[in-house]
Amino acid sequence: MIVVSAFKTVQILVFQSRRACQTRGMLALFAAAALLPRFDVTFDSLVRDMCSLDTLCEYPDPPYDTRQSSSFDRASVAPGNDAWFANKDWGNFLRDEERSGRNEHVMADVKGPGVMVRYWSPNPAGVTRIYVDGSDAPLIEAPSAELLGGKSKLFAPPVSQETSAGWSLYCPIPFQKSLRVTVDDSDKDAGGRMYYQIQCRKYAEGVTVEPFSTSTVASAELARKLSMIPALPMLGREDVEVQNTPPGGTMKVARTGKGVVRNLIVMLPPNGGKTWQDPATWQNVLRSVQVRATFDGEPCIDAPLGDLMSTSVGVNRLTTPAAIVSENGVLVLNLPMPYKESARFEFVNNGKASVELRVAAITGDYTWTDRSMHFKAQWTCYQGGTRPMRDLGFLQTQGAGVFVGCNVAISNPVSGWWGEGDEKIYLDGEKFPSTFGTGTEDYFGYGWSNPALFQHPYHYQSRCDGPGTKGHSCIGRWQFIDRFPFTSSFQFDMELWHWVDCQMMYGRTVFWYSKPGTPGPHSDVGANFMLPFIEGAKRIPGAVEGEEAKIIVKTGGETELQGFDNLSNGKQLWWRDAKVGDSIQLSIPVPQNGRYHVFGRFCFATDYGVHRIKFGSIEKDVDFYDKLGWKTVDLGVTNLGSGDVALTMQVIGANPKADPHHMFGLDYLLLVKE
Repeated sequence: MIVVSAFKTVQILVFQSRRACQTRGMLALFAAAALLPRFDVTFDSLVRDMCSLDTLCEYPDPPYDTRQSSSFDRASVAPGNDAWFANKDWGNFLRDEERSGRNEHVMADVKGPGVMVRYWSPNPAGVTRIYVDGSDAPLIEAPSAELLGGKSKLFAPPVSQETSAGWSLYCPIPFQKSLRVTVDDSDKDAGGRMYYQIQCRKYAEGVTVEPFSTSTVASAELARKLSMIPALPMLGREDVEVQNTPPGGTMKVARTGKGVVRNLIVMLPPNGGKTWQDPATWQNVLRSVQVRATFDGEPCIDAPLGDLMSTSVGVNRLTTPAAIVSENGVLVLNLPMPYKESARFEFVNNGKASVELRVAAITGDYTWTDRSMHFKAQWTCYQGGTRPMRDLGFLQTQGAGVFVGCNVAISNPVSGWWGEGDEKIYLDGEKFPSTFGTGTEDYFGYGWSNPALFQHPYHYQSRCDGPGTKGHSCIGRWQFIDRFPFTSSFQFDMELWHWVDCQMMYGRTVFWYSKPGTPGPHSDVGANFMLPFIEGAKRIPGAVEGEEAKIIVKTGGETELQGFDNLSNGKQLWWRDAKVGDSIQLSIPVPQNGRYHVFGRFCFATDYGVHRIKFGSIEKDVDFYDKLGWKTVDLGVTNLGSGDVALTMQVIGANPKADPHHMFGLDYLLLVKE
């Protein structure tokens, strides 16, 4: 920008002078331009990598490695024993440093030119400091929760944002000589217990990067670019190919000549099925229709339609730059798919019912270079027991390429958490993974097995049935600024680490680009992996559910919903961390005037408190200390008028044996009319 402006200024002056002055002026301009810094990596080029899908299919220039520093359990040193799946993934730092009278835990320490591209934590605490190029003064210094939660002046959502208990920063922070990231204990020593992941690009010596400047961030503009969804073309009738494909039949879509498929659009038929087993229901169509594609004659895609289009278990609304799923069954994949001579798609109906598909493969111009790569997608599925723990292979391939993301489709028969497992990524023949994660949900950008749905440009959870994480879940992550280039090989494993010994289905779809002539997908599509029906939670007839009761007043503590298999409707209202004297008041609907015998089903556990319960004329003190479980408590008899009646719980103490957190859990209240 500076060179262009200088050139325009000098150009005007030159045209007003004599020929001799023109020659001297141009020489002076070129001499001045030669003194301006020239960078191999600029902030603008990094923003393009963040926001432009077109850069995904080009091998990086200059090349780099992506590495992750995390708090993974350091007991995991080699496969072959239980320690490989060790799970104390918090508070493990590279070292501690005393600086200016404070203790700082070092989370990342990188030498040479590079860029910090991602910083994640589910429990950000203390103050984060980011030092670059050997400076003793931090380039960035901010409370961790503000820095990762979109509340600092420098980074606006979604560049920095909390999503379903996961806190992330996705702004590129370049460094020429070194990077050091620390967190202190200013938040009551909580910094020492942080989970964290920090990803960096590492360039070869000699590569120059443009220094980070708060003036170049332009947070609002960067956030706007990151949130932009590619505009879809207006489809004409000639753009859409329609075919009613019988069982065993194949619909073919082809494009020839040099170009790129920019949008693959599939419009599903109306969801006519009435039951889960009906072959015409969306979840069965999405899993039974197999998509295969070749680019320039090489096999490149092999996946079920739903998994390829990032929805899998039914139609789950999604809006990200790379994939869009609408509520009426329109599926869009925006990852560019370049080809030199031809692109051919096949939609194979492996199901038991005819399917009418409407497909549009929208193409554009593309200039193929020696850095160009083919798009590839592969689906594999595990169906079996959760013991013993194991590493599930997501992708293992050879040659040169770039890994850009994945999604998982989980069928979990219990409410217990299925995703304690860590990701492990080996680049170019590594014996130990240079990326070792802290949990499956951490890799996908959220935290604490949170069942809440969320969408972010780079990660999402578009389905989680519950209670807890029971049923079907759809989760995904796109890796644009944090993509993984590789030159000779790439291996991505994820630990299968479930709380419960049970049978489950774990489908995963991976997306990558690689040079022509490298291996294609090795998928499991031919096997029988139709989605199972998982029955949801049942309700106690006539019960007033705790999780559905309106909170009128809460004087302290926090409330949330917890999911468990053995609860009515699979959930309870959980009130935690209140102090003695705090109270919570719920609104309970009473159908008609009368005398009622009142029963409550409550949670008992070792960190639960003693509470005074008031409802109508009832006043009863209950000690909820016990081993974990739920019990029905006879609260007594009272006269009630029709309408909303207040149910009040007040913390009055704790059992001497209890951990004094004063927890309280209400499954339901049952009113029996006498």
